[in-house]
Amino acid sequence: MNELNFSAIGDSAGDIEEIGRLVKEFQAANDLKVNIMRLPWDRAWQALLMTAMEGKGGDVSQVGSTWAPTLAALDSLRWFSEAEVRELGGPLVFAPAVWQTVRVEGVGKVWAIPWSVYTFVIFYRRDLLQKAGVDETTAFATPESMLETFQALQGAGITPWTVPTALHYFDLPHIASSWVRAYGGDFISADGRQVIFNSPHARQGLVEFFSLYRFLPKQLRGLSYEACLDEFFCKGNTAVMIAGVESYSDALANNVLTEELRDQIGVACVPGVPWIGGDHLVAWRSVRTDPEKERAALALIKSLASAENQIRLHRETTILPARLDAYPDLEFRPDEMRPVLERILQVARPHPPTRLWRRIESMLVDMLFDIGRSVMDFQKQEPAEIVEAKLADYERRFSLVLGG
Repeated sequence: MNELNFSAIGDSAGDIEEIGRLVKEFQAANDLKVNIMRLPWDRAWQALLMTAMEGKGGDVSQVGSTWAPTLAALDSLRWFSEAEVRELGGPLVFAPAVWQTVRVEGVGKVWAIPWSVYTFVIFYRRDLLQKAGVDETTAFATPESMLETFQALQGAGITPWTVPTALHYFDLPHIASSWVRAYGGDFISADGRQVIFNSPHARQGLVEFFSLYRFLPKQLRGLSYEACLDEFFCKGNTAVMIAGVESYSDALANNVLTEELRDQIGVACVPGVPWIGGDHLVAWRSVRTDPEKERAALALIKSLASAENQIRLHRETTILPARLDAYPDLEFRPDEMRPVLERILQVARPHPPTRLWRRIESMLVDMLFDIGRSVMDFQKQEPAEIVEAKLADYERRFSLVLGG
């Protein structure tokens, strides 16, 4: 009996329980053994990088969508032929934005298969917006209108929002990118060789994003993402929170939402151009040395990436499918989540699939944290002055890394 090694990412055994069931069913149907290895999120990248460098230990893996280009650049992955992609349904069955991340810039080969997507939305309290005289249909339409909404909320004695401001909030570049792209800017160029976050368009978006930090009261600063979820969904202390799509469903499942709050929570797209990420499935290059194992690896990826199993995975875990043909069979809460998601899946953009993205991402986390902290600490200085000075400084630092 042939064996496959499959690594999945999860902080606990429960996080990959449903994935394990899907793998076991595949195992039974194909008369082979699949060894499942769980990688905690905080150690997953290092473990995958080690597999890439050593060329052993892995056959099929779940990887972050922004990780695949770096792994492919190390020549550690097996690429997928056009025929194999067609067997999966072809590129058009996947959300357009996630398909953009299966290649490396300058290389036409497909190195990964989209498996899941992740994105952020705005959850808001209808009752609090009404109390502040804000029209919820336009409250978050643009970065400027969101600022006006926060001003109205604060003027009505309502705490506008909460956002994670603890050190190393790794999703901050994903959220801030929506504002950066609102006026046509971006963090880095499409080829990953030049920083452009200090261009006028990107800078305008970042000034408006960090201006929102002035609406954070002192007692809500320095909170983790989980603490912010608690403030909004459980305690009902704020009017707005930017959170993952699954947050409302998780709050319902965990019984932290009161009946009163449940009916008052609405959802909207973030202003600008939403970011979309997620996870891919990859086959490691080493499977090519064993034709039988290679066929089994491709069969496992085809099974996990099927519409049927993506639907099942969402129903059991709230993980969003990468396949568009899975969505008609899914239910979402609150009710307006579906049209919001449909728009995001069509217009959202990923980060550029560049080889150096992992390092760039880490530097962006540090930069954005520094800017946010400075905007909160130096209240007498205009956010625009702080943002402009910081971006100029970090532009020089990034250029040294990228060789520009």
